[in-house]
Amino acid sequence: METLNKINYYIEKILSVLIVISFSILIISCVLQVFTRFVLNNSLSWTEELARYAFIWSNLLGAAVCTQKNSHATVTIITDMLSKRKKAILNIIVNIIVILVCYVLIRYGFKVAFAVRTQLSPALRISMMLVYLAAPISGLLIMFYSVVHLFEDMALISNKEGK
Repeated sequence: METLNKINYYIEKILSVLIVISFSILIISCVLQVFTRFVLNNSLSWTEELARYAFIWSNLLGAAVCTQKNSHATVTIITDMLSKRKKAILNIIVNIIVILVCYVLIRYGFKVAFAVRTQLSPALRISMMLVYLAAPISGLLIMFYSVVHLFEDMALISNKEGK
């Protein structure tokens, strides 16, 4: 578990930097688009596309961070009535389902990204693989965090305090 915590720490730091970068690109691109369109009356053709791709990366990396911090929007009416042990069992089931879904996302996400590697985006002329890689990379991160949560919940069940 100690090794997972170390890996988790470094991934969290890298993710934080990547999210700040992608969100900054998104904001700067949108501001630049508005400025050139309404002030200079001559909009740039690539800013909207760049903002779209930065938005995709920001959201999918943000989903991984939400998984890490267990901060996705949830309805907890029923789970609030459960004991710690029963919550942990339910969380184990949920994490197994998430891991299975992530497996599909990773497997087919990489296949699609590889399939579009030669296709270029219209305005930026970058490989569409860079855009499509956001999904399987996010899937890998979400799967990693789900495995970490799975181990934590299994430890809680085996611990007498979890009852």
